[in-house]
Amino acid sequence: MSALGGPGELLKGATTMDISQWPILSMLIFLPVAGAGLLFLIPWRGDFLPKALALVVAGLNLLLSLALFRAFDPSSSGMQFVEKARWIPEIGASYYLGIDGISLFMVLITTFMVPMALLSSWEQVERRPKMFYGFMLLLEAGLIGIFLALDLLLFYVFWEVMLLPMYFLIGLWGGAERRYATIKLIIYTMGGSLLMLVAILVLYFIHQGQTGEYTFDITRLYGTTIPPQALLPMGLAFFAAFAVKSPLFPFHTWLPDAHAEAPISGAVDITGLLIKTGAYAFLRFLLPLFPEFSISYAPMIVMLALIANIYGAVVATAQQDLKRLIAYSSVSHVGLVILGIFVFNLQGVEGAILMMVSIVLASGGLFMGVGMLYKRSRSKDISQMGGVWRDMPLLGGFFMFFTLASVGIPGLSNFVGEFLIFLGAFRANTFYGVLAAFVMVLTAVYLLWMFWRVMFGPSPAVARAWQDLSIGETVTLTIPAIVILLMGVYPKIFLDRIEPSAKGLLGHVEKKLVQREDLRAGYKSSTGEKVHGHRLSSR
Repeated sequence: MSALGGPGELLKGATTMDISQWPILSMLIFLPVAGAGLLFLIPWRGDFLPKALALVVAGLNLLLSLALFRAFDPSSSGMQFVEKARWIPEIGASYYLGIDGISLFMVLITTFMVPMALLSSWEQVERRPKMFYGFMLLLEAGLIGIFLALDLLLFYVFWEVMLLPMYFLIGLWGGAERRYATIKLIIYTMGGSLLMLVAILVLYFIHQGQTGEYTFDITRLYGTTIPPQALLPMGLAFFAAFAVKSPLFPFHTWLPDAHAEAPISGAVDITGLLIKTGAYAFLRFLLPLFPEFSISYAPMIVMLALIANIYGAVVATAQQDLKRLIAYSSVSHVGLVILGIFVFNLQGVEGAILMMVSIVLASGGLFMGVGMLYKRSRSKDISQMGGVWRDMPLLGGFFMFFTLASVGIPGLSNFVGEFLIFLGAFRANTFYGVLAAFVMVLTAVYLLWMFWRVMFGPSPAVARAWQDLSIGETVTLTIPAIVILLMGVYPKIFLDRIEPSAKGLLGHVEKKLVQREDLRAGYKSSTGEKVHGHRLSSR
């Protein structure tokens, strides 16, 4: 014992373990892939072992992401834990991964919600459980790959691969209209993706023409000057791909159908994770690659975001299907996230990133609660669920907590993100701030009305013998509730790591704008034409 330094020294060594030499980003991607391979290839007997394996793999990935969070340098605005290797050297494609304060929390929330989704579906998947859990792990791998990829071709591969497990999750375990929902999802998302692929190739050849180098490395492509005649079509192609995934109005119509027909765990991941890839891609790719397009068309994008914010809230008010109501609530909240991104100031961007994480937790918690109700009632119809509080007060308490979190009550996670977005919106344009604040009132109306009808509305005439939450269900809902409370009470943990990267992003966008304006000014000085400049606020 003395040679090892005693248990205290062992604990100290374990907590200060240096992971900087680990390929930890690759481990986060390929551990779920390995788990899925075992689930697909081994002829398992019974359902318990495949479920347990999937949960262990997802839990290990969560531990890896927490180790990454602990080792992350919050003072740095650059990429950390970078991994780079030759992939397809003939065309300049590389296996290039990295993480910063923007992608850190996207990875964390992905690795957090997948185990929650697996736990919530523990007793609900009756057909082909090993395939279901295998596709869930593949979905996790694809999502993490999107948040870590720093090579555009690699990003595109993960962007497309992520659709395959989602296709099977809805198509095999979805509701009665699952085929329609699946086809609609694929058509919308692949249509936008193909436009983006064309724009990626154009950018690739433009960069080669300017530098003589073929590369998909985004850190090098950030410096590419886009010709004026190509700026609009290329910017629109990237925008369309990301707007569909977000989903931003009017590209949102696939989402309610996918939500309504997806299995409960699949719905958690659509709400909490899939639709955040679009908002993340705006920050990682559209803004730094096309700053002039982003600034020039920001007013139009902001108006689409505000329309989505209002439209989602209004349509949610009229829904009788609980899953559709939460789906339209997600559309409304995504509009708020996009507003925060395109007001181009630090408060807006920080608020957007926090909101992306918070919506995952709050909406995911609501969906898990709906799944637990559905397991007992076999219905998603609000009119068939009146008086739930009397039969299931513990579930009612959790449902109230997640509803209040979605409303944006102070002290819970949504409030911090929404407040920062409102500050950013008011700084950019008072009208934006006033309209977004008005939608907050609509959000409170439809969510609280939904809660009242489900929990305290008239009970159906048929007698119900529903059991309240089991110990496993209670634990499943308690864990995200604790994180929601932590984010609301002490957001500094998150903001300290987001702020340097957010400042770096805004500074990069402004620097590129200044360089291009200087070039245009030099070119146009002989004509006396006035050059209008853009300035962003990083404070």
